[in-house]
Amino acid sequence: MIMERNMNYDNFVFDLYGTLIEMHTDEEELPFWAKMAELYAVYGADYTAAGLRKEYKRLCREEERRLIAETGCRIPEIKLEKVFIRLLTEARHTHKTVHDPGRNIDEIAYYISNSFRVLSRHRMKLYPAVPELLQHLRDSGRGVYMLSNAQAIFTTPEIEQLDLAKYFDDIFLSSDIGVKKPEATFFEKLLKKHSLDPAKTVMVGNDFYADMGIALACGTAGAHINSDKLSARERAKQKKMLEAEYGRSTENIFEFQSIRDMLRALADNEFPGLT
Repeated sequence: MIMERNMNYDNFVFDLYGTLIEMHTDEEELPFWAKMAELYAVYGADYTAAGLRKEYKRLCREEERRLIAETGCRIPEIKLEKVFIRLLTEARHTHKTVHDPGRNIDEIAYYISNSFRVLSRHRMKLYPAVPELLQHLRDSGRGVYMLSNAQAIFTTPEIEQLDLAKYFDDIFLSSDIGVKKPEATFFEKLLKKHSLDPAKTVMVGNDFYADMGIALACGTAGAHINSDKLSARERAKQKKMLEAEYGRSTENIFEFQSIRDMLRALADNEFPGLT
């Protein structure tokens, strides 16, 4: 087992989708919404594919406005299961069915939510070297956490399917907190709960705006994983935009082409911050 020497960073906080998991979903195509309309019809709620898609988006916006009004947060993250329940219980057109939504509404919401996810999902797999990187950090005594813009009702089963939970000291999902990256409150709750020193913490993610933005907002280092294959020019542009927005230098945002690249840097004591 390779151990880092005199490493300044004690804690690594990971984004999930686009960083550890390669995920592709399509929630726009009408054939998908036609399947969802068939599912709602089982429970007596009648929609066309286009009508269901339109009402879903309307209710999402309504739930976001409600959450902003209640919490004052800038970037809200709703619980989508509430939308799925409302699509069932507030449908304008219904028919009688043997299913009584009032009896097992939570179970029905869970089933509809995960059906939505599975039907819209076209690809889900770990990026190469993800287990090796996470295990390497744990073996070296580092704290390993997850901070992801994600719906818990979707993401918890996916974390279980991919056997990821065992690597993390804690998992923070935005739908559980009610805000999402880059709103600093989200990260601050994790830092406070585990008494993490921002100066010794690295936020690892593939998104400059959300992941590197929240790192700057909270005073941690950032490790950008270039899974989107951005050019050097585009990465430099993104950094300048962050510096302008947050008024802070991006000198502690480190760049890696992949998770495997980051693992190699850690194993070879070439990760920025090693002394």
